Amino acid sequence: MTLSVDFHYENGIGFKSDGEDKESVFLRDPITDNKRVYSPTETMLFAMAGCSSYDVVLILSRMRKEIKSYGMHVDAEREEEEPKVLKSVNFHYSIEADVTKEHVKRAINLSLEKYCSVTILARRGGVKVTYSLTLNGNLVCEKQAPHID
Repeated sequence: MTLSVDFHYENGIGFKSDGEDKESVFLRDPITDNKRVYSPTETMLFAMAGCSSYDVVLILSRMRKEIKSYGMHVDAEREEEEPKVLKSVNFHYSIEADVTKEHVKRAINLSLEKYCSVTILARRGGVKVTYSLTLNGNLVCEKQAPHID
């Protein structure tokens, strides 16, 4: 399987994707430094979170669990010196569903350990990945390292 992306520089905005039949995506550029556009590193966080969210929602749906609401907040820390790579990332999943915490934690751990290629690639590059979970308004766990039982 091959993947490709195309983009061009749009003066005053940044880099704009040119994907056929896809919504446009913008990346911040160093010249205009438009703060309304995501930086490449923020886009990586978005990709990691989106990849894991995709997995978690899919796994729970395959368990025949109905999700009433789903959200995620991502916190990350970068190195101070160039190249300022990511040091750590914490995904905070917020889920409202008729499901046990064990089911959700299983889905998260499978995502972060087995299925989410973007996050697994970051982990292989040395990024410390943890997760927190709020289920039905209750904090279940905070900054837990992923693992499959």
